[in-house]
Amino acid sequence: MHVLLKSIELLPVNLLQIVFAFVAALGALFIWHLKRFRALAVYFLFNAILMVFNLLEELQITRSFYQLTPAFTLAVGPLLYFFIRGAVNDKIVPATGIALHLLPMLMVLPFTWNVQGVIVAGSISQIVYLIASFHLLYRYHVASMAVRADADSLRLNWVIKGLLVYALVIINDVLRLNLQTTMSEPFKGSWYFATVAVIFSIVCYLLFKALRQPEFFDDMNAYEQSLAQAPQADEEEMAGKVFAGIEQTITKDELYKKPRLSVTDISVATGLNVKDISWAINQATQQNFCEFINGLRVKAVQQQILIAGASNASLLGMAFDAGFNSKSTFNATFKKVIGSTPSQFVRQNWPEKGAKS
Repeated sequence: MHVLLKSIELLPVNLLQIVFAFVAALGALFIWHLKRFRALAVYFLFNAILMVFNLLEELQITRSFYQLTPAFTLAVGPLLYFFIRGAVNDKIVPATGIALHLLPMLMVLPFTWNVQGVIVAGSISQIVYLIASFHLLYRYHVASMAVRADADSLRLNWVIKGLLVYALVIINDVLRLNLQTTMSEPFKGSWYFATVAVIFSIVCYLLFKALRQPEFFDDMNAYEQSLAQAPQADEEEMAGKVFAGIEQTITKDELYKKPRLSVTDISVATGLNVKDISWAINQATQQNFCEFINGLRVKAVQQQILIAGASNASLLGMAFDAGFNSKSTFNATFKKVIGSTPSQFVRQNWPEKGAKS
């Protein structure tokens, strides 16, 4: 054993693998208690194990009798996909279903001698699961916009960014695999180090965001089920009548001023079903719930500006009083609805105010 340890020479990439394995394992422990991120914790543990096996193989400790790591590429896609399912609160998949998704990794174990072939299969698998993951995030976004007025604060942009970078990593790996026979050893080693560093950065980023994500939208499935039971879209006259009552209640009671207003709140106030409210707003305005409510908020701020003007400081106060919970959402929505930024609108109507934003 002493002779073996003396013969081992650790390269920079090996040190990175050790740090990666430690941080990933520690990250899994930090978020394991968060049920929504349990699948992400499993993904972190998987990366920790993968880095250990990579280290052992590159140090020629285990490669002499068998090479396992190529098969691991077929588990990355499913693990990321189930992390997204948990994040968007999709229907629970039974353990047998999850096992079926991981079965291809076990099936290719006898063929890991064909490293390039297995990694290509793994890359294709990851692309397929990434597409499925992006579709889940799209469903989540559509549902949250249709049900919550504060949907912008519930967006999972950090997850989308992480997946986009990972998609680039997959493309990078395919290129590296096909070009490695034409590269010098130093260049090949540097490229591999950079790839591991990027994946390590993605893991750290996802861990940081998972610990800081303040709130999620939980009603995606309920919303999608309600769509199947909603009235037909061609019933425009009925939609107009239902919407008129909804709009009157919201404006009369100024319900739009509630920052976290939801379709459920409107249902309580009007006595209508959630599905009928979503349907009526969509058919009558061609907008989702979030866009409709934010439009009412913008109009409320617009009226205040026309009556009394505004300073730079009071603009933000007006926005928060109207129900907005962020300056960026207010500015973007105001420009979309009115055609100019809030400060531009103030200068157009009250030149002496000279507000800026």
